[in-house]
Amino acid sequence: MKKILSFLIVLLFVMNISCTSSYAKYMYNDEYINVKLQRPIKSNNYINLKSENGFVIFSFDGYLKEMDKLIVNEIVITLGDNDSIAIKDKNDYILYSFGNNDNIYISSIDEFEPIVKVENDRYRDYLTFIRNGNKIDVINYVSLNHYLYGVVPREMPSTFPLEALKAQAIASRTFALKNINKHIKEGYNLCDSTDCQVYGGYDSETEITNRAVDETIGIVLKYNNELIEASYHSNSGGYTEDSVNVWGISYPYLKAVEDEFSVGLPNSNWQIILSSSDIRNRLLKNNINIGEIVSLTPTEILGNGRVVKLKIVGTNGEIILEKDKIRQVFGYSDIKSNWFDIRKINGNNLDNSIKEIYAMDSNKTVKIKLSDFYTINGEKAKVFSNREGFKRIVTDKGIENINKVQALNDSVEFVIEGKGYGHGVGMSQWGAKRMGELGYTHDEILKHYYSGVELTTLY
Repeated sequence: MKKILSFLIVLLFVMNISCTSSYAKYMYNDEYINVKLQRPIKSNNYINLKSENGFVIFSFDGYLKEMDKLIVNEIVITLGDNDSIAIKDKNDYILYSFGNNDNIYISSIDEFEPIVKVENDRYRDYLTFIRNGNKIDVINYVSLNHYLYGVVPREMPSTFPLEALKAQAIASRTFALKNINKHIKEGYNLCDSTDCQVYGGYDSETEITNRAVDETIGIVLKYNNELIEASYHSNSGGYTEDSVNVWGISYPYLKAVEDEFSVGLPNSNWQIILSSSDIRNRLLKNNINIGEIVSLTPTEILGNGRVVKLKIVGTNGEIILEKDKIRQVFGYSDIKSNWFDIRKINGNNLDNSIKEIYAMDSNKTVKIKLSDFYTINGEKAKVFSNREGFKRIVTDKGIENINKVQALNDSVEFVIEGKGYGHGVGMSQWGAKRMGELGYTHDEILKHYYSGVELTTLY
């Protein structure tokens, strides 16, 4: 009787776990998400796959159903006839053909750890494919935990303390679930780039980052019982930013907080020197042509020093860049944040010898200031005028055309000194590192950067 009772208790316990798990999987897309792979793809219509033990083909209609096995180590996914997708062997023989509506998934023949190599990178779980005209989108159908295995080490160095890595795992899990439908109209949930979160698949995994994911399994961040926008950045520079100042949307949990933990760490302070011609080239790449650059002036600055509006004056006009557009135009890796100051100098220490020079030619496309200036060897230059306007100057080497003046004017440089790296909203990753080193736990780290949040489990 005791044995029967024990058996019934165990059975009920197993059934309860099974029911709970089924409910959680139903609520969160079976704990699997579709991630579009961009990083490993070399061709949009010819994708090489490898598996040591061969491949399994599944159909999907709410659940995966095995259809066939391919006992080959290498296959190619390519365009087929009549809008289909073909699976070929390395001898170009068609092994299988399917369309988008067939919902075909491919995995490796490995019951315990199915891994497929896509070009040169390996990915867990399953692959599916969507044909868009003459292009094929490669989608990794991967469990949420395995997805995070490939995200955490790409978003935070694995050398960071375990508690910081746990904080990153929870933030990344929350971000993924909050943004689960970001690309749903395109046929997948998330992508593998910074547009969502950087995902590197199996080859990115490390033992400690996997541990951080496993030890926080199911834990997310909520505010008023809703998943939060768990944004994060590299370094706050000493003060995080309010979301409304960056994205124009106010979240009660994404408020500016003092962050002494980020000070003195990489990119808490930075500097870059850009010439006027360099700035002009960056503007031209963004289809902005205002001629030679004369000045850069922040015209709106927040209380903590972040620039909201930057006025750029050129010889043919001016433009005002706002918020993230500033970093987008100048380069995210060069202007590391919007928290910066600008000062103007002349290159090669010529501040006391060459003055600003402006005038106009007959087309009014080049301005020159008619003030005294000197050639590089110190001899005074004279402006020469003709009927067409100021187009040449007289130097110690004779008459030079206006391009010489432009070359001198190009020596003007702008020193941009800033603090922090990234948009500054949410968790500072370097600050999390410092907090972890000081003995703070992952929940203390997260509650420092996200105001009023609660850590809770999905199930």
